[in-house]
Amino acid sequence: MSHGHDIPLPAAPSLIRFPAWTFVLAGLFVAGGAGTFGWALSSGQAGLAWSAYLAGAFYALGLGVFGILWIAMTTLTKGTWAVSMRRIPEAMAAWILPGAILAIGVGLGAHALYPWTDGAVVAADELLQHKHAFLNEGVFYGLSMVAFLVWTLFGVAIVWHSLRQDTTGKVSHSRAMVTLSAAFVVLFALSFSAVSFLYLMSLEPHWFSTMFAVLTFTDVVQTGMAFVCLVAAGLVARGAWNGLVNDNHLHAAGTMLFATTGFWAYIYFCQFLLIWYANVPEETVYFLRRMDNGWLAWILVLPVLKFVVPFLFLVPRAAKRVPWKLMAAAAWILVAQFVELFVMVAPALGHGEEAVPAHAPIVECLVTMGFLGAFYLVFAFTMQRRAPVPLKDPGMRECLEYRH
Repeated sequence: MSHGHDIPLPAAPSLIRFPAWTFVLAGLFVAGGAGTFGWALSSGQAGLAWSAYLAGAFYALGLGVFGILWIAMTTLTKGTWAVSMRRIPEAMAAWILPGAILAIGVGLGAHALYPWTDGAVVAADELLQHKHAFLNEGVFYGLSMVAFLVWTLFGVAIVWHSLRQDTTGKVSHSRAMVTLSAAFVVLFALSFSAVSFLYLMSLEPHWFSTMFAVLTFTDVVQTGMAFVCLVAAGLVARGAWNGLVNDNHLHAAGTMLFATTGFWAYIYFCQFLLIWYANVPEETVYFLRRMDNGWLAWILVLPVLKFVVPFLFLVPRAAKRVPWKLMAAAAWILVAQFVELFVMVAPALGHGEEAVPAHAPIVECLVTMGFLGAFYLVFAFTMQRRAPVPLKDPGMRECLEYRH
């Protein structure tokens, strides 16, 4: 809720500076990830190398596009409580272009990942022949580039209006952001569905799920919200915003993070339930493959990591207001997201007698850390170059009056 009286706007805080050691650590992650990918590729483990690359690229790209999605959602719902921390998702969105280029690089390893890229396999498989109109490399590259171009252009436009308002103070920039946000959420829903189908679901081209696009959407929202909470809580703990973001704003962001845990569990269970009671062989193969060859433990522990633990931890009011507690919950979810991508991607490589056995995700983890290190470098560099808060946004006064 907010109060009716106005309060004077405070002076703009100093530019945010991230510790130098975090840049060094991120650089080491990038070097380690690139080295691990190169080692796996050169040692004849192309499937392992490219599956790790896919998981890392998709993870980081999701964080980038969530930046614009979060701005769009809070703008359309008039979530003025979020105005003062908007520079976090804006900086996240800076990753969309480099992240998109790296994601398209998955196509270089398509033959190691996707059976539908093998002409001999398609020729011997009637079902793949029927799906060939969508599952082919031309569509893969074409839809990817269209989707990523849409995300990039909307990201640039929305962030431009936000930054331009810092100079002009015109309300017209806020109106433009509403219009752009409305168009973006529609186009994002369509384009992200196609991207999730092509990059993840088509790893097992015989399998399909009507819930898959929604599930991957919840992953992006939950993980992106966790990153926003992690950074916001860390900056509040350091006093970097001089009270412009306080425990009330953290509580609202933490409540959103709490809600995403329940949303993810609902969608995850719905996908399983629909597949279980329909009992269609083409659908059940996804879970059957993840119950064999040692994968059962991974699929059982995933709901505990992504739902049970963070849900119970975030129930108390203090967990959403005390910075270190919110940071702990957010960091846990970020780790759990890696586990989900590992469970999505790794068991899909290999079929029948060549099914991939469960293994410790060492290579996958190191490569993903490389992508996240690169994402952090772009994010932190971008955020340090901009004003910490959009003080001239017309919703700023209501944001500062916000009480949770």
